[in-house]
Amino acid sequence: MATTPPSKVPATAPAATGDFAKGLAGIVAGRTAICSLEGDLRYRGYAIGPLATAGDFEEVAYLLLYGELPTPDEHAAFSRRVHGAARGLDPAVVDCLTRLAARAPTAAPMDVLRTGVSLLGQIELDQTPGPREALLQQAERLLGQVPAILAAWMDLAAGRPVAPWPEGPLAPALLERLTGHRPTAEQTAIFGTTLVLYAEHEFNASTFTARTIVSTGSDMHSGITGAIGALKGPLHGGANEQVLETLSAIGSADRAEAWVGEQFAAKRVVMGFGHRVYKDGDVRAKLLGRMCRDLARGTAAEPLEDLADRVERLMLEHKGLKPNLDWPAARVYHALGLPVSVFTPIFVVARMSGWTAHIIEQIGDNRLIRPLSLYCGAPPRDYRPLAHRR
Repeated sequence: MATTPPSKVPATAPAATGDFAKGLAGIVAGRTAICSLEGDLRYRGYAIGPLATAGDFEEVAYLLLYGELPTPDEHAAFSRRVHGAARGLDPAVVDCLTRLAARAPTAAPMDVLRTGVSLLGQIELDQTPGPREALLQQAERLLGQVPAILAAWMDLAAGRPVAPWPEGPLAPALLERLTGHRPTAEQTAIFGTTLVLYAEHEFNASTFTARTIVSTGSDMHSGITGAIGALKGPLHGGANEQVLETLSAIGSADRAEAWVGEQFAAKRVVMGFGHRVYKDGDVRAKLLGRMCRDLARGTAAEPLEDLADRVERLMLEHKGLKPNLDWPAARVYHALGLPVSVFTPIFVVARMSGWTAHIIEQIGDNRLIRPLSLYCGAPPRDYRPLAHRR
């Protein structure tokens, strides 16, 4: 990622013209071989559709980290390493979580994950980036450690002892740990699909945060800790929690039009709609929306789908806005019996694959990320000593 040194600002640079892009909207800040949003969402060149339909999170995590789809042997070995990291969470982390749960059991799981990753960095003595192979090993461990931290915290916060990590792939194992029961094949498939869809999305706020941090020469755990902090915000990862709050506030399909009208009149944002990049609808939302409706059909979650459909039609009719991924993902997690407090942490579990891939890419071809700003404060002023001020 290149930035222009202040001494070499071109005549057309924002500082010279008074022009700038608020929020860096539309600005190309670098290059990546990991993900493309041009025409279709692609991971390492593969269209998201088949990857999401397969719902194999380990396959996608391997692809993002190593650049190629794994062979059966590579897949099995990779899965064993991730599983081993989940089962082998350092006792010092568990001890810290136990003390935190006794002191503040209502702490937000997102804050716990941020703290947990920071602890892992201290335990590993992660100070500066190592060689690529060492970074890949760190990434694989984090893929298992982070869901294990989330599951351990949910046990401890509820006053339960930490249960062992289940055998098998990450998707059904995590779903079992968070719900307390073995998921069906259908539940496992759609949960795995959500992990694949949340795994990576180019230079979003949290990924750019991670890349900025490691561009200074900092370590992977610092980059991930910062990324979690960025994802926590309701304008990024926290939006999926607010989607369910929105649907709960509306209550039923017959109240949708009045509720949406109130939001428009008050100029409030309806979470789950619109996207900075996708102007014709989020391809991920289209894929997951269909699966969500199939999952809910004939169950207690079906009325919520009727309500969601009504809100979608109103948003498109009045604002021309289509759903983003958070809109169906929140409903899927609700239908699976997951508490709202883990919706965004599950996003962290999935995006760990994309974040670590970007960190490794940034470190491999690094330049300090240091953009310019357009000053809009007071004009030049003369300093007056304190005794001369009135």
